[in-house]
Amino acid sequence: MDFKEILIAVGVVCLISLIVGVALGIAEKVFHVEVDEKEEKVREVLPGSNCGGCGYAGCDALAQAIASGKAPVSSCPVGGKPVAEKIAKIMGEELGEMTRKVAYVKCDGNSDKRTVDYN
Repeated sequence: MDFKEILIAVGVVCLISLIVGVALGIAEKVFHVEVDEKEEKVREVLPGSNCGGCGYAGCDALAQAIASGKAPVSSCPVGGKPVAEKIAKIMGEELGEMTRKVAYVKCDGNSDKRTVDYN
């Protein structure tokens, strides 16, 4: 193998990487999406469990709703009052009073209360 062939191969790889780098830089400018600063700050405060207990698809969706004003600052049941206080501070709002929500299952849950349909 000749040293000249190695230099040609290195030059071609460098040229390709330069072209791809310029293309990626242009694409970043063309397809750039603005994100609200408040949304990012709210997302950092949320616990990140993505449980859906708030009624949204996950913490990202809840952060977007809080930042746009569609959801109250106390929407996260997992974070509770400490998280709600931090979000209220970010949004510049008063927290107010929070009531803790607890699930209530109306079913008695045993076979003495329910007739057996099948064996």
